[in-house]
Amino acid sequence: MSAPAIDRTVTDGPLFVHRTGAGEPLVLLHGLGESHVGWRPVLDRLAARYEVVAVDLPGFGQSPALPAGVAPSADHLAVAVTETLDRLGIDRFHVAGYSMGARIALQLAGSDRVRSVVAIAPDGLGTPVERVQGYLALAVGRQVAMTLAPYAEPLSRTAAGRTVFFAGNRSLPWQLTEADAYRLLTGYAAAPAYDAANWSAMFDLPTHLHTITAPTLLLQGTADPLMPQQISRYLALVPGARLRWLTGLNHVPISDDPDRVARYMLDFLGRVPA
Repeated sequence: MSAPAIDRTVTDGPLFVHRTGAGEPLVLLHGLGESHVGWRPVLDRLAARYEVVAVDLPGFGQSPALPAGVAPSADHLAVAVTETLDRLGIDRFHVAGYSMGARIALQLAGSDRVRSVVAIAPDGLGTPVERVQGYLALAVGRQVAMTLAPYAEPLSRTAAGRTVFFAGNRSLPWQLTEADAYRLLTGYAAAPAYDAANWSAMFDLPTHLHTITAPTLLLQGTADPLMPQQISRYLALVPGARLRWLTGLNHVPISDDPDRVARYMLDFLGRVPA
């Protein structure tokens, strides 16, 4: 008999979690400045086969920041996710993330609790020059979000308004729903951990990639101005990793082509041995 479907939001410990679906747990992690809302376009497709556990990382969305003095680095954020999963009674799980969330997903993959990894446009392997460029671009994006936040409601109402802010990381930003655009824009501006996480990423370097044994799928948009040069480095360092290009898609491709993203993910996850 199959497990009953779950569809609820919980705050279990410090982190806010949205759970839906039934099956093996699939943990979803978002990018810098965003929240679990960024995964919303594919949630129903993924929840048809898996128990989806979409997490707001510390200091983003509806989750409070880490304690004072604890930097929001990839390893500290991964620990916070692991502690939340422990409270939820989740032992082994699949994990997927985009951008910063992909970097954290790969950090979690250092544990044998991770059954497989889907990393969409992961950060973390930039050269010093690329890191500085990325930091500055994201710092500017934060300032733009804070400037636009008072106008988030009218901006999110129209396709043109949604394009104003989200064109930097999405190829088809007008496809975001009004509600999702509003929550992402206001969350981007208000996230208390944004600046510290952006700064921490300047110095973060994963050193365990060669030890990852979980099956790993890398997804990368060809129109991504931020991270495409890093994906070949991940492909070379993670044993057995597979790469699928997302032609014409940007840094956050989930709302641009949810059918393709979900199809690639489900095809990969379905091949992971039980």
